[in-house]
Amino acid sequence: MSIESVVDTGYAGAVDARLNSYDAYIEYQSREARRALPFLARFFDAQNARVLEVGAGHGGKGITYARAGMRVTSLDPDVTALQMGAHAARQQAAELNSLDSVAGDGTRLPFRAESFDAVLLDSVIEHADDPFTLLQECHRVLKCGGIVFVVFPPFYGPLSGHIDDFTMIPWYHLLPRETIKRKLLAIDHPIGILTPRDAYAVYTSLNRLSIFEFRRTARNAGFSFVYWRVRPFLTHPGTRLAVGVLAALRHPPRLRNLRAVIARACREFTFGVFLVFLLTSALTPLVFFPFAQEIAAGGVKAVLRKS
Repeated sequence: MSIESVVDTGYAGAVDARLNSYDAYIEYQSREARRALPFLARFFDAQNARVLEVGAGHGGKGITYARAGMRVTSLDPDVTALQMGAHAARQQAAELNSLDSVAGDGTRLPFRAESFDAVLLDSVIEHADDPFTLLQECHRVLKCGGIVFVVFPPFYGPLSGHIDDFTMIPWYHLLPRETIKRKLLAIDHPIGILTPRDAYAVYTSLNRLSIFEFRRTARNAGFSFVYWRVRPFLTHPGTRLAVGVLAALRHPPRLRNLRAVIARACREFTFGVFLVFLLTSALTPLVFFPFAQEIAAGGVKAVLRKS
């Protein structure tokens, strides 16, 4: 077994390069969607399913889902981002007749009731001004038995402020907003396509959604939970290390595989990121306990069903 078979190096490279350019970000989105497809296939038939992607951004995920056979409607308030997604679809020769773009707000969906088999809220609900209204609208436009796929970082997790490209200090985003603003706007260089001002704008869009509040809101909107997982935050190199170690121990020659995984981790970690990894690893058991999991969680993945 090679290290490349332990860790998806193409995906890892796309994660690390996602801010290099808009094309790189779209490629990252596409790879994220490809990884999600087998999971989504457990809950609905992708072939010819009518799917609404809320918060489509630059469109990489929608392109991938359309290629998998879904009839995708991508919705986003950012017209420029939608145009970039449409341009990427044309460049990649995607099936445009199965991919539509609509400018709009998730809390006021411009669609008839029971129009979709699935709604995708991937890294979106934490930015909604009104998560309850958003989920109510998703419930309205879903067919009976339809699902909502939700992924989001709970606000009180170690690095859930969407500013970790500029600071990896755990829970720094919980400090007063003016402190965050001074910290970010004092940085005079962007990271690829992301400027400190952009990062601050994303941070200020967060609605402070917690795990407890999300579960309560989803039930009040009329949904039942058919899948639920809270994962810890381990950093990107840390996640690859953890996955790699588990895979190496399952496949002989175990010792050689383990050495390869550790050698890759040594190349990827910086000292600061390694310290964050050690801290968040120590907190990992907390994700199994209600309320305590709020401070350890890196992300929530849930599937909600309309009865």
